[in-house]
Amino acid sequence: AFSVVSKLLSQRKLDLLDELVSAEVLQVLKEKISLLPENHRDALAAEVDAIMYTTEGDVRIYYDDDGRKFVSILMRFWYLNGANLPDEVPGETKVFQVVFGDESMKEKRHLLTANYEFQREFTEGAKPDWTITRIEHPRLLE
Repeated sequence: AFSVVSKLLSQRKLDLLDELVSAEVLQVLKEKISLLPENHRDALAAEVDAIMYTTEGDVRIYYDDDGRKFVSILMRFWYLNGANLPDEVPGETKVFQVVFGDESMKEKRHLLTANYEFQREFTEGAKPDWTITRIEHPRLLE
């Protein structure tokens, strides 16, 4: 889900995110994505094979005022991306030189992070669909 959503964000195909992302988050994303420079939009995309590490940041089970049961999982992703970003971006990014084939042809990759929160209702009879309720790409999507 992270890879699919991040690529759709990068391509500005926000209409395809209706079933995956909460309406509140989608509205904020529409505003932010329209203001991003192209290189930052490119840096949002995470290919599945470029995801280096994932970890859960927070897992919560809670009930709303109507007694419905929810589970929320905050996931953090580290991924490599070849977008044309400056070498010195403060904070979250690190730059690596990756050699593919010929030593003289080095390709620069940034190690970027993203936080996505997934939520699902577990009340009996509820649809078993996960929804993304938070999307953060530090230093890119602020």
